[in-house]
Amino acid sequence: MSMRNNPLAAGKENRLFVKILFYFLSLLIPIIITGVSTYMYSVQIMKKDFNERIKTNLQNAAGTMDANLESIQETSLDFFNDDMVHMLLMPKEQMSLEVRTEIWRLPRIIQRNENIISDFTDRMFVFIDDKDVYVSGGVNQFQSFFGKMYKYDKYDAAYWAEKLKSDKYIELLPAAAVKREGIHDKQVVPIVIMDRIQDHTAVMVLNVAVEAIENVLKGSAVFGSTQYVVVDGNGQPIYDPQGYTNDPLFSGMLRERKLPAAEMELMGNKYEVARAESGLYGWEYYSLTPAEEFARHTRGILQMTLILCLVLVVMGAAFAFIFSYRIYNPIRNIRNILLDQSELWNDSGKGYSGAPSNEFEQIQLGIRGLADRHLNYKMKYDRNTSDYVESSFLFLLKGHTLNQEEILRETLRADFGFDRKGFVCCAVHFDLKEAFYESIPDTDRINVMNGVKKIVWTLLGRQAPAYVLEYRQNLFVGIVNADAPADTKLLHRAFRDLLDIFRYDIHMYYDLTVGIGTFYEGINEIGVSYNEAMTAIGKRSAGERFQIVDSEQLRIEHRFLYSFFDEQKILNHLKLGNAESLPAIIEDIVASNMREGISYEYLQLLFKELQTTGIRYLAERGVDIRKLPLGSLPGFSAASDRTEPFAAAKELQGEILSFYRQIIEATKQENSPKSGSLVTLIEKYIEENYTKDLGLEQIAGEMGVSVKYVSRVFKEKTGVNLTDFINQVRMEKAKGLLAETDMRVNDIAEAIGIPSRTTFLRVFKKMEGVSPNEYRTIHRNHMTS
Repeated sequence: MSMRNNPLAAGKENRLFVKILFYFLSLLIPIIITGVSTYMYSVQIMKKDFNERIKTNLQNAAGTMDANLESIQETSLDFFNDDMVHMLLMPKEQMSLEVRTEIWRLPRIIQRNENIISDFTDRMFVFIDDKDVYVSGGVNQFQSFFGKMYKYDKYDAAYWAEKLKSDKYIELLPAAAVKREGIHDKQVVPIVIMDRIQDHTAVMVLNVAVEAIENVLKGSAVFGSTQYVVVDGNGQPIYDPQGYTNDPLFSGMLRERKLPAAEMELMGNKYEVARAESGLYGWEYYSLTPAEEFARHTRGILQMTLILCLVLVVMGAAFAFIFSYRIYNPIRNIRNILLDQSELWNDSGKGYSGAPSNEFEQIQLGIRGLADRHLNYKMKYDRNTSDYVESSFLFLLKGHTLNQEEILRETLRADFGFDRKGFVCCAVHFDLKEAFYESIPDTDRINVMNGVKKIVWTLLGRQAPAYVLEYRQNLFVGIVNADAPADTKLLHRAFRDLLDIFRYDIHMYYDLTVGIGTFYEGINEIGVSYNEAMTAIGKRSAGERFQIVDSEQLRIEHRFLYSFFDEQKILNHLKLGNAESLPAIIEDIVASNMREGISYEYLQLLFKELQTTGIRYLAERGVDIRKLPLGSLPGFSAASDRTEPFAAAKELQGEILSFYRQIIEATKQENSPKSGSLVTLIEKYIEENYTKDLGLEQIAGEMGVSVKYVSRVFKEKTGVNLTDFINQVRMEKAKGLLAETDMRVNDIAEAIGIPSRTTFLRVFKKMEGVSPNEYRTIHRNHMTS
């Protein structure tokens, strides 16, 4: 029956149109909700963006401050490393007449260094006793200088004389007011740097102008109304023109070392607060932006949101009518097309009573008919699935790669129950005897082999999901779905059952060999597992009628042994320039591979990998490889053709050791540190104190800088982590004690500053690749040979 002329359906067409229009109009209600949400979200994002910009700019300002302070420190190092300073700067009573005639040079040196940092500092002066103070303008009497010419409100002449007894390398003093010539009053932060010159303590003072700090901070400001506070590592104010540190909330936060809240009320006003910390001396920077700044910027967003919502409502109402009309017409057309397909109604109308109430129900019935048709087509498609799977497996067994392996994996999962992680291939080869051909007619042989295929498939399927195909005449290949490599043991059980079934036939008609490959997770590695199974069949023993050969029990794969620890050990000795220890390390690596029966080909690959380690080390050190006579090792091809592998190994060892010596020579100048630098001071301190507890905090305290700064600078200058360098120094000392003394391992660990025997063993093994006792044995055997 055609329903196009059904008066019930035709009478409800206008009602359906009204419903569609109502549905579209109801979508206008969320516009207001969306507008409010958008406004709140935009304000939140905008506020977050402002805060991020303020915090980023504050951090940049802190970085600029650190750079300026670092320049000050480097200037002091340059001054104290000046040969003229070492010759002229001495206590007054020790000065000879010749020195006194040349003392005028010191103020010029001070002036030269002061000019470098003049944009950030107020004055630089030096003294080595309590008699004279050296400034860029000349020499001043100690008491007169601190009493009149450069008078601090917090630090008198006696305070500065006491500094001559200090043993600190660097010290930052709290901010103080200073008067120059009794007239100018200026806020400065004194930085005191000390060094030993001719067995006397020399003191250099560089005064950072608080005004310069203010210029750096305000130069990075996002808002002109933002105020700043700078405090030192002890919470004492360095820069606070508005007196925020006097507020109880702010001062309590500094006293208790708490992080500031995002929004705080200080001195009766609300502020957005950001914080940044210096990576050099631990100064803390705070920016306080009035909350009113954000409110002023968000008013425009509110106005724009209201206008946008109004426009959307008007446009939505117009579009709702247009869309309702345009959508209703296609729905009616689809219904009419389905009504013309009478066979759909006949199929889908089964079990349905009553006429459809509207176009939607009419379309539903038509789609149900289409679904039934689709089901029939799917049944026809499923009959071809097995052909697809078999052709895919044949493609993989020939060594090809599937581009869309997920399609095959999904098909196997849906139709053959392959729901496990990986795959194992097994090959079953029947070597048919003459009796087989004599006893079984050719018309029955196909049926016999098909029966064998079903038996193999059934036995494998009892252990795990499997698929069996006849790859070529008398050879069946089973692809088994497994979870782990250990599941291959289940296949042994299946093939022992196969032996029980064919025990009589094996003696009469054929030999049976089963090869089992290894487990792989990827579908595209099924071909690799098949090749291993066939390799296993090729290694069967002559004379046995039935065999199971598992590739896991064979040394099929060719490889060389060169671990991460071996490579790290070589790199450590290259970094230290220790060419004497490399022969024993290379010899041990080669000996380990020779014991494993390495082939000539892989012996060559091993030495190429050793060469690659050296080339990669050169690249990491920034050395131009093309300028060195490296390239490929000339002895590789000749040595690999030797019939005696030991002789080839010896020749290649000589080649690679010569190569490593060239690397050490080429990088020797690169590794030498610059004298007078902070890195040199750190390395010297470690060499002199490696027997003590060398924590990063202790080293940073001795150098007068922060832990973060010590770690970063040392890594940048040397390319080695500071803790790794400490371990390298200690392990070199330990190796010397192991080689030259009979001390126990516990005593050696304590002697190099590692009280824990377990820690010493772990670090030594990690860096050298062997235990301390093994190293001692290897070294002594090498010395006696």
